Amino acid sequence: MKKIITLLATLLISLSSQATLLNIELNQDSYQIGDVLTADFIISDIEEDAVGFQKLLATFDFNVSWDNSIIEYVSTRFGNKLNVGAGGSDQFSDDMADSLGLSETSYAWWDELLVVQDGVSSFVLASVDFTVIGNGSGTVDLSNLAFGDDFGAAFTDVSASDKAYSVTSGNPVDVPEPTAIILMLVALTLLVRQQKMS
Repeated sequence: MKKIITLLATLLISLSSQATLLNIELNQDSYQIGDVLTADFIISDIEEDAVGFQKLLATFDFNVSWDNSIIEYVSTRFGNKLNVGAGGSDQFSDDMADSLGLSETSYAWWDELLVVQDGVSSFVLASVDFTVIGNGSGTVDLSNLAFGDDFGAAFTDVSASDKAYSVTSGNPVDVPEPTAIILMLVALTLLVRQQKMS
């Protein structure tokens, strides 16, 4: 009997231990100088509580870093899954030289969070816009991840993945009109000449 109880307890613990993921989705894979690079920070695979229900996210805090020679910070927009109810939330965006601190703390009651988060497997925490200013390849990196539930308890296992991007030649090449017109006239002349010969 003791072995069965130990086996069941181990099974329950292993079923409820999954890593909450913070992913970055970019609006494109490749950019040119002058484009807007938008990074959406999406939480998914939210860990479960001791009973097996998905935890309600009430607070998050993480840092974003990038290469300042390729992209430049413009603005931040926060998602709509924490800023609910009468209490709303505190949203904080701290722009440093080559990094950004993002955090939000909800003051909503658990039932207000439940309405917007129940059954949702993933959602956007924040979106950050950058302007592309240089050529090359880079990554948007995440660090110092902290997530908390509606009871103030920290999430036990949070992981993140960085996102790579590339910037190709920034200046498109214009074809001058006179050259294009001359090429069309040459092609038209050859076409007329070939029709006369046949």
